[in-house]
Amino acid sequence: MNANPADDRPSLADLVRDLTGVGTQDDVRSAPLAPAAPSGAELALSDLISDDNGEIVFFNDSGFSTLSIETEAVVVSRGQTTTHRTAAGEDVSGFNYVTFENGLTLYFEEGLDLLLSNG
Repeated sequence: MNANPADDRPSLADLVRDLTGVGTQDDVRSAPLAPAAPSGAELALSDLISDDNGEIVFFNDSGFSTLSIETEAVVVSRGQTTTHRTAAGEDVSGFNYVTFENGLTLYFEEGLDLLLSNG
């Protein structure tokens, strides 16, 4: 087992590639229906898997400026963490967060704009 859980996490680009089926930049250029623009990604909240505490962390190593999340869930709180470590061991101190009525919390780094849409 890896001592640092961060080493085992997929990148945001890998997650989008897995969910959209689009692999490389060349695939994006030649795709018949263009997926999310390179400046952002689109995901459905229902497709995401949380840790034991209902937390999901987005590390923006992809360079995306926006992340669109489609959901029916209502946001009950949002803000920025002070000091926090997730059940998976990720240090999200200083990250922005959004918590939904279903108990799920998304953490995301400064510089990544989170756009929520009704799904």
